[in-house]
Amino acid sequence: MSSKSINRSALLLGVLLSFQVLVVDAQQLKIESKNQPLRSVLKQIEEKSGYSFLYDESQINVERRINIEVNGALPQVLNQLEQLTYLKLQVSGKNILISKASLGVLSGRVVDENGQGIPLVTVHLKELNQYYFTDNNGSFKFQFPAHRLKSANLQFSMIGRQGTSMTTVLNGTNNAIADIILPTLSVGLEEIAVTPRTNRRLESNSSLYINREVIEQSGALSISDLLSLIPGQKIAAPSLQQVQQANLRSATLGTNSFSNKDPFALNNSFGVALIMDGIALSNNANMQTLNAGIYGMGNSYVSGKISGLSGSDASTDNYTGDYTFGGTDLRQIATDNIESIEIAAGVPSVKYGDMTNGAIIINRIAGKTPLNFNVQLRDNATVYGVSKGIDTRKFGAFTVGGNFTRSFEDNRDKMKSYDRVGGNIMWSTFAGKEKAFTNTLSIDYGRNMDKVRRDSDDPTAAVMRFKSYNFAIGSRANYRIDRGFLSNIGLNVRYSETYQNTYKEQDVNGTYIIYSDATEIGVHQGQYASGIYQAVTNIEGKPIDLTARLDLTGTFRTGDLLHQVNFGSFFNYSKNIGKGQIVDPSRPRNNTIAANADIRKERYYDVSRIHGQQQLGFYAEDLFTAKIAERDLNVRIGTRLDKFEKYLTFSPRTNINYAITPALTVGVAYGWASKAPALAQLYPGPVFYEIPLFQHTAFNGGSVDEANSLYLMYVDKFTPDNSKLKPSLSEQLEFSATYEYKDFKWGVNLYHKRNYRDVVTVNSFEKIVLDKYNDNPDPNAEVPYIIDGTKQYRLSRFEFMNADDKRTQGIEFMLSTPKWMAIATSFNLRAGLTKSTYRPLQNMATFPNNTDNPNRAESAIYPTQRRTTTVSNAAITSSTHIPKAKLLINFTTEFNLMNKTNTDASDGIPIGYYTQDGAYHAIDNFDRDNVNYAHTLKPIEEINNQNQPAVYTNFHLNVSKEISKRLSLAFHVYNVFNYRPQYKRSDNSMIIPNGKPTYGAQLRLKL
Repeated sequence: MSSKSINRSALLLGVLLSFQVLVVDAQQLKIESKNQPLRSVLKQIEEKSGYSFLYDESQINVERRINIEVNGALPQVLNQLEQLTYLKLQVSGKNILISKASLGVLSGRVVDENGQGIPLVTVHLKELNQYYFTDNNGSFKFQFPAHRLKSANLQFSMIGRQGTSMTTVLNGTNNAIADIILPTLSVGLEEIAVTPRTNRRLESNSSLYINREVIEQSGALSISDLLSLIPGQKIAAPSLQQVQQANLRSATLGTNSFSNKDPFALNNSFGVALIMDGIALSNNANMQTLNAGIYGMGNSYVSGKISGLSGSDASTDNYTGDYTFGGTDLRQIATDNIESIEIAAGVPSVKYGDMTNGAIIINRIAGKTPLNFNVQLRDNATVYGVSKGIDTRKFGAFTVGGNFTRSFEDNRDKMKSYDRVGGNIMWSTFAGKEKAFTNTLSIDYGRNMDKVRRDSDDPTAAVMRFKSYNFAIGSRANYRIDRGFLSNIGLNVRYSETYQNTYKEQDVNGTYIIYSDATEIGVHQGQYASGIYQAVTNIEGKPIDLTARLDLTGTFRTGDLLHQVNFGSFFNYSKNIGKGQIVDPSRPRNNTIAANADIRKERYYDVSRIHGQQQLGFYAEDLFTAKIAERDLNVRIGTRLDKFEKYLTFSPRTNINYAITPALTVGVAYGWASKAPALAQLYPGPVFYEIPLFQHTAFNGGSVDEANSLYLMYVDKFTPDNSKLKPSLSEQLEFSATYEYKDFKWGVNLYHKRNYRDVVTVNSFEKIVLDKYNDNPDPNAEVPYIIDGTKQYRLSRFEFMNADDKRTQGIEFMLSTPKWMAIATSFNLRAGLTKSTYRPLQNMATFPNNTDNPNRAESAIYPTQRRTTTVSNAAITSSTHIPKAKLLINFTTEFNLMNKTNTDASDGIPIGYYTQDGAYHAIDNFDRDNVNYAHTLKPIEEINNQNQPAVYTNFHLNVSKEISKRLSLAFHVYNVFNYRPQYKRSDNSMIIPNGKPTYGAQLRLKL
């Protein structure tokens, strides 16, 4: 046989053998096993495939029981079996070799600028969600299943040092990376962060990341000042004199410190989750409010005047320091020991629940640091802070910090002040083989005193105090697992207890008062007392909150895809054990003379008798990166289940982004979220009514003769049942894009959000018919009254309800340029436009009746048409950074582009009204000359009062200079040019959109 014939025969045999292999590989194998030994599963595969398994029974446990159900080709069957057993299966001819999966090692070292190892640096392996604290030499080492992980993303962070991240390709079992340098934070570094950044590896496509560098340059007094860095947010002067609550992606009115707060803005801030060290800071048990059934949700705050100075910005404000029904007051959180903040206004991970409007994620880290002393002097505030990080080597690292802040509304009279004292201890330690167990224990204590002193020149002035003392202890534990499906187990637990007290004291100088402490329904006799007394409002709350979250992370492969599966559970218990509303009926805070009294009265309300609120949640999500046309497709998809009382809510969420080119990435996100009602909404307390029936007041020598006086009232009691309140819901769809080219970076987010079932109060009326009491015509009669017929009365109360939906659309844009070396300056642009459309359940206004006309309208009903509010703001920042001079200058030009609410002229025309007896009268055609309701017409000037007529600018300056390695100075100026344009509203009130200039100097000393 010739050599050519032999070659052809060998080629034909090879083709036939290859074809046979392909046939076997393509053969569909159906393998099923329920709680059967691995040995029987291997036997099934052998019988159906013709392959034989080879293994060492002393190394491989074939008696372990597994569940498997697969229908596919042999490679697919073997791949799934690998994921279930964590064994390595390798085909060799007609045999399949079984061995234990090998472990790979990823190691490295973190050093400082001088090449010295840095201990206790936090290293995070993103793909396995594992954490490692570097040892005394700065070294770290991760172990991972070598057949699963092909690349790794590592993040390095430590307080006081410039964090970094990197991605490395994993080859083989031993992978060592070059030394990672974490320099000390300094404006002398060649590259520093000056603005928030986006990152595809954050919790959502549109998340903004604010690191320690940006925090230090901002001169922020609280977290609220950092929120002005979000595209579309208006920049406010740093101050602690107003309640600060986070509002994300909303164009409704703000939740400022005025006693009349917009319910839509309250719901927005209440739905923003504030996550610190992995646990939400809850405001669910805050009950510092008067009875919302009497005054409504937005008007039930204890409030008063805060300045008597002519020309003061606060001279006419009705101030309150309480923040019930909304989010946590951000003034309470200092920025001293915060390492980073992530603002996820879009669709966050499903591991975060009990929120409807995004999350603010705050990270704190313990580590070895110098003694840091910080002083900030502003024209209205003084801040002192000190912190020190200690490495004990044997017992881990301790970070101890404290801060004190004192600020005034107006330095001329110092009537209104806000003081903040805080302390914090964090202890990070590790244990176990290869430091597999890590834990950070944190203890926090804070005192916040918001106080209004009495104006000595005003005899009617009040003293107000809004104070809170809070204590919290929390633990963040992680256990790293190197083998098997699970790669990390995390447990976060936090317990907090707060003492809250709202106090108002005001002198009352009258002739006499009439009061009652009756709580039973029926006719009661009132009691007379002196009209000269000190009226006191006192509300005491003690919210306690226990939260635990279990986080599990596992990894597996389907083909070439590595899946990171996060799943876990969440539990929260909230209760208020305070005394509640402490009321002394003999010292009422409002007028009680029957001629002009409000018949809705307050009684003592013990909130500690309210049962606690419990929430339980479960979540699961899958993260993986697929290759499409050699480009990365990053997918995060999951869902969570939350149980509150009898209600179950499901919240599916996903974030997907795809790198179309190395420079351009586009993304889409969609998700639902839910938020449980607060205790103050579920249990506002009973509403009492004191309806005057008869009054005969006798005087003797200028004083009330109680023995010969009589006052009869009917006491009615209404206890609202809010058990039907459902959790609020939100739905959001978001598109995003980022582009990077030659250090030019831009990003854009487009979103559409709907909020369902926000909790609001609605005013309703009930009519009651009582006996009509008149004076007895016989002056010698034993009873001074007679009953002559009946009279109808109107009882007004507010009830909590789930509102209609609110829709918000918007766009956010960010652009940053590289440094222009000729002038050492880079530029950053951020802008946003938000449009919110909402319709209140009720549009009502109340008018006093100072006439004798019983048919005069006392409450008018207006059309509940949808309102559309559009707000747009932008800012351009130039950052001049000269590393050799250790100098950074940020100059910001702010543009307030639009603030407009679309309304119709018909919105001010009532469609009906109520009279004092509770009768409702519809208005078909409004008559301006009708004496009964003409006064209820709202002119168009009042309806359009909010609209901004033009574009207004403002200018701000921040300068940071490092004097030495130990000493740095910074200067911060808001409205540096004192530019204060004015415009007149349609109601002739004058508006100044820019606040007056404020100046601040900051000194940081490292010892």
